[in-house]
Amino acid sequence: MEPYTPFTLSRNRFLKFSLKCFALTAVSIQGVNCGPGLTTPTLRGISPEQYHSFRSLQEVFLQDNPIPNFDLGLALDNYVYGHPYPIETESIIQLLASVPSSILAAMALDFSFTPIVKLPMEKRIKRLLEWKHSSLGLKRGVYAILRQISFFLLSSDKEYQKFVGYIQ
Repeated sequence: MEPYTPFTLSRNRFLKFSLKCFALTAVSIQGVNCGPGLTTPTLRGISPEQYHSFRSLQEVFLQDNPIPNFDLGLALDNYVYGHPYPIETESIIQLLASVPSSILAAMALDFSFTPIVKLPMEKRIKRLLEWKHSSLGLKRGVYAILRQISFFLLSSDKEYQKFVGYIQ
């Protein structure tokens, strides 16, 4: 009989695996999670569902945004499309973009069948704040990563850089 050896999994591999599982519902039920009648601009690097997912995050994370015409979904599309070759960061960002519209993520993280995209603004804010203050590290981690990506995309916008005085 062989001795028991514990299976170890790095944090990075666990996060990637979790995000791929969350993205599974967004891929298998494509278009269902966006909602009927939503207009989508022409996208080059992401799917319409990923666009609407980040638009829903913009309403929460960037409420007091000083740039009036900023669109977080288009900023994500420009970021993903702007890379001349596929990089690992791009695939992780595309996986993260599917978390707000994933039914599997809602079930795993919140025991709900309603993804964040389909919630009204007040409930969306409440759910994300629950993620922020959760004792579960995965919820806090996904919240922090989505928030950081949102602020990164805002800070890389030319209008924002003019607003804060980085460029003339």
